[in-house]
Amino acid sequence: MYGVDPPLTGDPELDRLLIVRPDGPRASELGPPLTPWIAGQADGGGGALIPCVDPATGEPFAQVATATADDVDRAVDAAGLAAALWRKTPFADRRVHLHRLADVLRDEAWTIAHALALELGRPAVETLALEVLPALDHVRYVADHAHDAGAGEAVWPRRPMHAHKTAYYLFEPVGLVAIVTPFSAPFALPMAQTAAALAMGNAVLLRPSEHAVLAGLRVGECVARAGFPDGVVNVLPTVREDALFVVTHPRVDKIFVTGTLETGREILARAGCVPRPVVLALGGKHASVVASDADLERAARGVVWGALAASGQHPAAIERVYVEEPVAHRFVDLVLARVDELRTGNPREQRVELGPLISDAHRRRVEAQVGEALARGAKLLRGGQVPAGPGFFYPPTVVLAPPEDSALMREVTLGPVIPIVVVDSLERAVLLANDRPSNPWASGWTRSPETAARLLESLEADVVTVNDVLYDFGEPAATRGFHGLAGMGEHGGITGLREMCRRRFVVHDPFEAQAPLHAHPYDREAERAAGALLARLHARGPLARLRGLAGLAASARFRARVPRRFFFLRSRSTRG
Repeated sequence: MYGVDPPLTGDPELDRLLIVRPDGPRASELGPPLTPWIAGQADGGGGALIPCVDPATGEPFAQVATATADDVDRAVDAAGLAAALWRKTPFADRRVHLHRLADVLRDEAWTIAHALALELGRPAVETLALEVLPALDHVRYVADHAHDAGAGEAVWPRRPMHAHKTAYYLFEPVGLVAIVTPFSAPFALPMAQTAAALAMGNAVLLRPSEHAVLAGLRVGECVARAGFPDGVVNVLPTVREDALFVVTHPRVDKIFVTGTLETGREILARAGCVPRPVVLALGGKHASVVASDADLERAARGVVWGALAASGQHPAAIERVYVEEPVAHRFVDLVLARVDELRTGNPREQRVELGPLISDAHRRRVEAQVGEALARGAKLLRGGQVPAGPGFFYPPTVVLAPPEDSALMREVTLGPVIPIVVVDSLERAVLLANDRPSNPWASGWTRSPETAARLLESLEADVVTVNDVLYDFGEPAATRGFHGLAGMGEHGGITGLREMCRRRFVVHDPFEAQAPLHAHPYDREAERAAGALLARLHARGPLARLRGLAGLAASARFRARVPRRFFFLRSRSTRG
C-alpha cells in the first residue's frame, strides 16, 4: 500500500482505488467505466475510453467513457431547462446553495485531496493546500459577494438635460457557460469558475482535461450533493479532438478556456464561427528576479517552492530565474541546498514532496527542453536524468545559464526545472523578464521598499508579487486579468463575477415631456437649442457658458422637453 496507513479516506470505493497492486491492476479490476455527468446523474459516455493512469506507477486504476456529440446535445438541453429556473432564483437562495457546496468541500476535503493525489501523482497535503482549500475559499467568497457583483450600478449624468433620468447598469446571467480547464489546476480552477457562474445565475458545461477527468467529475458530484438543480452543472469528459463539441455548440453563450496558446487559438477560430464572448487564460513563463539586496534564504526557499510545487506543474510555477551577479553564487548554493532536501517518490509514501509528472509524453517534453539547453552550453547543476523504474518521474533539476532563445526559456515547461541566469544589473533582469509575448506572472525578491516599488512597477506581468509566489490563486478577492498572448478577460474577485454576466445599460425618464430634446422637427428652434447647449457645455470661458445657459432658458423647446426643476443643474463634465 506504499506506506499509507489504513483507513485512507473513509470512502470505501476510493480506498479500493488507492490500494494499488505492485504489478498493476488487471483490466477486470478497473470496473465499469465512469461516465459523463448530465442532468444531475452519471449518464451517457458512448465515446472512446480514457484510462485514468496513476502517474506514480504508470498503471491504470479506472477508466472513463467520453461524451459524444449526442451527449453534448443532451447536456445542453438539460442545462437550458435548469438555467431558465436558476436565473430567476434570488441571490439569497443561490447563496444558501453555495454555502452548502462549501460545506460539502469542507466535510470531504481530505477525501477529495486523496482522490486528486492519486490521479495527479501529488502528495495529498499538496492537493489539499493548492486545490481543495482554494476551491473552498472561492466558493465561500462568491456566495457572500455575488449580490454585490450583480446589483445594479447607477450611471450619473454628465449633461444637464439628462439629470432627471434614472440610468443604471443591469448585470444579468450570460446563460450557458462552457468551461475548459487544464490538468495543472484540475479542481480548484473549475470549482471556482463553476461557483462564480452559478452565483450569477448561469448553467455550466464543464470539459475537464483528459489527464484529470476524475477531478472534473468530482466537481459535478459535489454540486449535486449540495442540492443544486439537476442540469445546472454538466461535466463532459472528451478526448482533446472532441473538446470543440462542447465549446462550439451553438447554444453556448460564453466560453472560459484555460490552457495553452495553441488551444486558445483553436478555440477562438472555432468560436468565431458563431460570435460569442471568450475568456482565455493561456499561461506563460513566470520570471522571478532576485535583487542583490534580497534576503537570499527567503528568496531561495520561495523560488524552489514556486518552481517545484506540484512538480512544477502549477499554472503559475516559476520557470525562469534572474539573479544579480553580486549574490548569484550564494543564491545558487542555497537553491541547491533546498533542492537536495526535497524527497521525490510515490506521493502515497510518507513525507514525499515531489511526485511524478502527469504523463510519459509530458515527461519527454520536459526532458527534451532540458536536453536542448544543455546541448547549447547550459550547465546542469542538479537532476536532468530520467530515473529507471515505473511511473513518470523526473528529478528536480537546476540548469545554469540556458540560452535566452532556448525552448527551456521560451516555451512553457510545467516541470520540476529551475533555469537560473546571472545578470549584471536589476535593469537587465527586468528587461529579460519582460521579454516574452506571454507574461501572466512575475515575482521579485528584495529587502528594500524602493527596489520592491521598482519591481512592482517595471515588471510587466499581469500578476506581480514581491517576496511571495503562487499568491493570487489562493486569494478569492483578487482579480487576475490576462492580456496579449497570455489571454483575455478576467478571473476572480468582483470583476471575475461580472465576467459571468451580461451588462445592460437601462434608462428611465419618469417626467412628463413633449418629446426627447433633439427629436423632430428640425426647425429654427431646434438649431437655437442645440447651439445654446453647445455653448453651455463646451464654450471656452465661463461667460460664454453662462450665455449658453441663458440661451437654454429662452428656448421653448428646452423648457417643454426638459423638466424645469433640473434646469440649472451643472453637468458633471470634465470642464466642471
